[in-house]
Amino acid sequence: MNLKRYRVNNIQEALQLIKKDLGPEAVIVSTRQVKEGNKAFGLFAKTMLEVTAARDDKSQSKPNIQASSQATASGYRATVNGMPRSEGATAVASPEMPTPNSKPIQSNPASDPYKALQPLRQEIQDLRELIQNLGDRTASYEGQTVAQLKQELGEMRYMLHSLASRAGQMDDLNLPENLMVLYQQLRFSGMEEKFARRLMLEARKNIAEDDLQNFSYVKIFIARMLMKIVKTTRGVESITAPQKIFTLIGPTGVGKTTTAAKIASEQLLRYKRRVAMITIDTFRIAAVEQLRTYAKIINVPLSIVADKADLDRAIATYSDYDVIIIDTGGCSQRDESQMFELRELFDERGRLNNVLVLSSTTKDSDLNEITRRFGVIPIDSVIFTKLDESSSYGSMFNHSIRFKKPISFLTTGQKVPEDIEVATKERLVDLMLNISGS
Repeated sequence: MNLKRYRVNNIQEALQLIKKDLGPEAVIVSTRQVKEGNKAFGLFAKTMLEVTAARDDKSQSKPNIQASSQATASGYRATVNGMPRSEGATAVASPEMPTPNSKPIQSNPASDPYKALQPLRQEIQDLRELIQNLGDRTASYEGQTVAQLKQELGEMRYMLHSLASRAGQMDDLNLPENLMVLYQQLRFSGMEEKFARRLMLEARKNIAEDDLQNFSYVKIFIARMLMKIVKTTRGVESITAPQKIFTLIGPTGVGKTTTAAKIASEQLLRYKRRVAMITIDTFRIAAVEQLRTYAKIINVPLSIVADKADLDRAIATYSDYDVIIIDTGGCSQRDESQMFELRELFDERGRLNNVLVLSSTTKDSDLNEITRRFGVIPIDSVIFTKLDESSSYGSMFNHSIRFKKPISFLTTGQKVPEDIEVATKERLVDLMLNISGS
């Protein structure tokens, strides 16, 4: 047995070297990836493919065996046909060769090593071709595949840690079955663990033992508890002042401009009120043009202002209008100068109704930071947008519990004015518990 080891970049290069050194009859014994170089801890070393191949030296005698076998068969055929045997046939014929009066002997495949190895040779050849095809496909994607596998392993570790943590927390709760099912539903919907735990423990205290066996009763009980927690307004209708001024503020990309157009359309078409629009988003020309297009479609006046004095003049100009919708430019909650400018513009309690626009797809920790930073401005209510892009709504309840800010509107798409609705407690609870089954 002749063994050789190669370090190459890919399997094609290995196959070429093996065929050159050991011949086409060689067999690949093993493959593995190794680091080549003396870099520290192998962090920057080059990844190579190590291939071990082998060739059986006894295979060289197979042609002689084959020739001998063929000559023997030829001599036998000459005898049984009554033809004179040639000298060559006589020389290779063995004492066990059949005579004309004897019965033909069936050939035994096991007695012919070459024939016995023929199926194995075909399988090896097929494997060789398969490995070559796989090498062609994987060589160019090797680095990408390794990176993807590392990312997936990291995600799996995080999920296992999260599930183990939840399992430990659930073991501590020791809740009845129906409460445990609802607890898991709230947690998987995104409600913070301490809020969901507190809710379940409170429910357990107040539900009779017999009623705990009725899942529908327990679910409705939890729904009523959630309705007591979350606060809502009646949208623009909650503003009691004769002139309703609705200001939309918030970070970039949450849909403030589209939401402003939806509210203006609703007030105009449903409530038949006189509506005017103001925008302070002078940095994004596209946003101004978008709002101008909306204003033209629904036939409402639009003013573009740059500072506090311009804003006061625009509001005074629309003194005989029922509703004024003010759209603002998105800004980072970490930009203190922008936060200061917004406070200078909208720190007027009673006159302006400031609404913080948030996306339901934003993670919980970012919602907390955004609300705290924008808290330098008086916030009267919250609008959650992009419900159609989210599959978990627990963050809205976490926000309501943590900041006690009522929710005024929910948006569910890009269509103006269809995809907006006044927030209600029933709707919010249904998003969490899916009571309606929709």
